[in-house]
Amino acid sequence: MMKSKKIAVLGLGLMGSSLALALRKRNADLTIFGFARREEARQKAEASGMVDAVYADPVDAVRDADLIVICVPIWSIAALAKTIVSALKPGAVVTDVGSTKSDLIQKMAALFTGTNACFVGSHPIAGSEKTGIDEGNPDLYAGRLTVVCPTETTPIEAGEAVVELWKSVGSEVMNMSPDEHDAMLASTSHLPHMVAAALTRSVAKGHPEAKADFCGTGFRDTTRVASGSADMWVDIIDTNRAALRAELDRFHEELQGLIDILSNGNSDDIRRWLEEAAENRNRIINLNRFLKR
Repeated sequence: MMKSKKIAVLGLGLMGSSLALALRKRNADLTIFGFARREEARQKAEASGMVDAVYADPVDAVRDADLIVICVPIWSIAALAKTIVSALKPGAVVTDVGSTKSDLIQKMAALFTGTNACFVGSHPIAGSEKTGIDEGNPDLYAGRLTVVCPTETTPIEAGEAVVELWKSVGSEVMNMSPDEHDAMLASTSHLPHMVAAALTRSVAKGHPEAKADFCGTGFRDTTRVASGSADMWVDIIDTNRAALRAELDRFHEELQGLIDILSNGNSDDIRRWLEEAAENRNRIINLNRFLKR
């Protein structure tokens, strides 16, 4: 059972609305406050029953909350936290759903110094290329991994409250340092998105209208994530440049190896390259405990 009985969800797009719905589905005794800038989103949140009250001002949403979850793009998280920090009650814990952690946690440490509240970064590895409150899914976080990033100064009870939150909506939780998290996600999440975007841009060059009907399921499946929100992804890239650059350098080496095979190799070299790729993919998918549902 959740010890935190009053939770505020700030931002009711895909991630925030899914969290509110998940909490409502699995924790009947919670009071859930919501914040959304758009009147339409507030009306939908209220009509759906995902929140007990929804506000146009984030300060109103957090005044009585034990735990606050900020579900907005990364560059907006610190700005929103700055708006609410003076209204937080003593002992309140703030967390987020952002895909990068090091830069954000540094900013939040300065912001929360001298207050009676604290910030603990977290990142549920779940989502979709779809956006908005209408895409909210109460099972989005179930059977997924969530990374929590406490620091040396994080109070034990605060870290436990954030772990408890994500476990209550069905996630498995792992603690990592912010730097470890960002390096890992640069390889497993941020690089695939950039590759999908680059592939889409490459295919679209030169009369995309003539190519469209020739793009089959391979193109659709490989580039799916390129349809994601640019507002969200520009923040992710901007706050994880060094780690992503290192992964792109590694990927560039792989592409150059393929170019060399096409220039100088034979069919056996191509076959080996493709077979190794298939073996690597199958091994990763088979080892993954969170993509089997």
